[in-house]
Amino acid sequence: MNARRWITFAFVVLIAVVATVLRLYRLDAAPPGLQHDEVFHGHDAVTVLLGHHPIYFPSNAGNEPLYIYLTAGTIALFGKNAWGIRLAAVICGLATVGFTGLWIRRAYNTRAALIASALTAVTFWPLFMSRVGLRSAALPPLAAATAWMFWEATQGARGRRPVAWFVLAGILLGATLYTYPASRALPVAYLLFAIASCVSRFTSAGHASRSTLFGYAAFFVATGLVFLPLYLYLARAPEADLRLQQLVGIGAVSALQKGDAGPLFANIRDTLGMFTFRGDPVWRYNIAGRPVFDLALGTLFYLGLLVAVWRVRESRYLFALIWLPIGLAPSILSDSAPSFLRASAALPVTFLFPALGADWLIERFKWKRGLTAIAVIVIAFSGALSVRDYWVIWSARPEVREVYRTDLADVARWLDARADDAPAVIASMNPHDLDPFIFDFELRHPRPIKWVDRAYGLIFPQGRALYISPASTAFAPELRRFLGDAPVVSNASFVAFELDAPRIAPPVVLPIPAQFGDRLDLMGYQIDPSSIKPGEWVRVWTYWRIVDDTRGEQWPIAVFAHLLDAQGQFVAGRDLLAVPTAGWSTGDVWVQLQDFQVPASASPGAYPIEIGLYNRAAQGVQRWRLSDGSDRLLLSSVEIK
Repeated sequence: MNARRWITFAFVVLIAVVATVLRLYRLDAAPPGLQHDEVFHGHDAVTVLLGHHPIYFPSNAGNEPLYIYLTAGTIALFGKNAWGIRLAAVICGLATVGFTGLWIRRAYNTRAALIASALTAVTFWPLFMSRVGLRSAALPPLAAATAWMFWEATQGARGRRPVAWFVLAGILLGATLYTYPASRALPVAYLLFAIASCVSRFTSAGHASRSTLFGYAAFFVATGLVFLPLYLYLARAPEADLRLQQLVGIGAVSALQKGDAGPLFANIRDTLGMFTFRGDPVWRYNIAGRPVFDLALGTLFYLGLLVAVWRVRESRYLFALIWLPIGLAPSILSDSAPSFLRASAALPVTFLFPALGADWLIERFKWKRGLTAIAVIVIAFSGALSVRDYWVIWSARPEVREVYRTDLADVARWLDARADDAPAVIASMNPHDLDPFIFDFELRHPRPIKWVDRAYGLIFPQGRALYISPASTAFAPELRRFLGDAPVVSNASFVAFELDAPRIAPPVVLPIPAQFGDRLDLMGYQIDPSSIKPGEWVRVWTYWRIVDDTRGEQWPIAVFAHLLDAQGQFVAGRDLLAVPTAGWSTGDVWVQLQDFQVPASASPGAYPIEIGLYNRAAQGVQRWRLSDGSDRLLLSSVEIK
C-alpha cells in the first residue's frame, strides 16, 4: 500500500471513529429525555417483538415500517430504554456517513468523498438525525446507498454486468420508500435523471443505447416490485396514510389548490435559505433558525453548486443538481418550511456540494497541501461548533427539555432511586398513551403507576402513595389543593408529595352509592355554581370508588356529564375519562372535574345534569348500566337565570 493509500485509510478510520464517538456519547442524555414520536416508534417496535409484523404501522398518524423493525432489533439487544430506541438512529447515521462517501468516491473522486463524509460525520443536521429515534433517520443512508449502486451500474460496475447493479439499486430505492414520507420524492429525481440522460445521449449520438434503456427499465421495475406490497396496503387503506392527507390538506399544497401560490413561493425561499441563512425554526429538531452551514462551509457549498452548474453536461453533476431540489420538495410543500426532517431525502447530496467546492479549490491551485490543511481545519472548526451547539446550547434549552420530557426522565430516575414500591400518581396531558409510553422506556424498576389528566382528575390509592406533578404537566390548582402544602421534593423538573389517601368527602353524598357496570360506585358530587347566567361555565365534580378494576387493561370508556333541558334534550356537556382504567385498583377513590359552558341562547329555568359512562369504541352508544337497569343518573338541577 503506497503512502497516499495509507493517508486515505487513516482519514477513513479517523472519520469513522469521530462519527461513532459523536453519535454514542451520552446518547441517553442528549437530547435530555425521550419525545413522543420516539416512544411511539419504540412502542411499535415492542409489538414487533411480541409477534405483530405489519407492513405499515397506523399508530401516530401512520408510520413506514423499516425503521421500526430496526428499532425492534436494537430494543431486543439493549432493552426498553433510550439506548434501545436511539441506537437504530446511530446505525443509520453511521451508514449515512459511509454510503455518502462510497457514492461520491465512485461518482467523483476520493478527496471529495472524504470531505463529504467528514462533514456528514460532524455537522449538526446529520448529527441530530443520528441521535434521535425518529424514522426519518433511515432515509439518508438508503438514499446514499441507492446513489452508490446506481452509479456503479451507470459507470459499468467495474466490468461486471451493469443490469445486476441496476436491479440492486432499484431494490434499495424501493426499500427507501419504506422509511419516511419524504422518500417518495426520490423516484421522481431518478426518473427525471433517466429522461434527461436518454435525451442527452439521443441528442449527441442519435440514439440511447439499448443497454442503457434496459438498465433503467430494470431499475424502475425493481423499485416498483419492492414498493408494491406497501402501495397495495395504502391503496386499500388510504386513511392510514394520514400524514400525506395532512400535507395535501394544509400548508402550501392546500393554498395552491385554492389558487394562492404565495405560501409555495415563501416555502421555496425559506427552504433554499436553510443552508446559510435560516434553518429549521423548530427547537425539537434544531437550534431554532440555525442554518445547515456556517460561513466557511456555506461559501464552499455555493462554490460547489457553481462547479456543478458549470459542468452540468457531465451526468454525475446533472444527477446531483436534479437530486438536490427534488429532495427538498417535501420541505417546500410542507406547512412548516424549512424542515430538516422533510428535507432528509436531500441530506447526502447536500454535503456533496461543499466537498466539490473544496475539491475544486485544492485542484485548481498549486498549494495543495496548504489548502488541504485549511480544509481539515474548516471541517474541524465546523465540528467544534456542532459539538458546542448540540451539547452545550441545544440540549440545555428549556424548549428542548420540555419537548423531550426531561421532567419525566428526572421523575423516573427519582423513583428508581427510592427503596420503596409505593404507587405513584403522575399528572399528564396525555394520560392514556403518550406519557405512559415515555415512562415505559424511562423507568427501570417497575412499580404501580397511575396516570391522571393534570386538569381534570386525581386518584387516591389505598395506603401511602406518591403524587407527582411534572413541570410540563403540573396539577391544576383545583386538584393540587387535595395534596396539601408540604411536598417531599420540589425542583425545576417536578414536585412530589407523599401521603396516605386523604378522606374525600363529597359535598353532596349519595345515600346509596350508584354502581355503574358492577365496577364503579359514584359516591357523590358537587355542582358549582348551582345558579348561573347563559354563557357562563358549570363545573361538575364527581367522586368515584373502584369496586372491580380492569386488571391493568386500558379500556376506551368515558364519563359523560350533560346538561339537559326540560324535554330531556342535550344542551351542553363534556365527556372524558381523566383517570385511565389501566391505573385502576379495587378500592381506589378518584375525583373528576367536568366543566362546560352554557349556551348564550339558553332560556331561564331548571336544567338537570345527567351522569354516566359509555364505551367509546362501541358502534353506537353502549352505556354502562346501573343496578336498576338504567344507563344514567340524574343529579341536581342548575338554575339558569
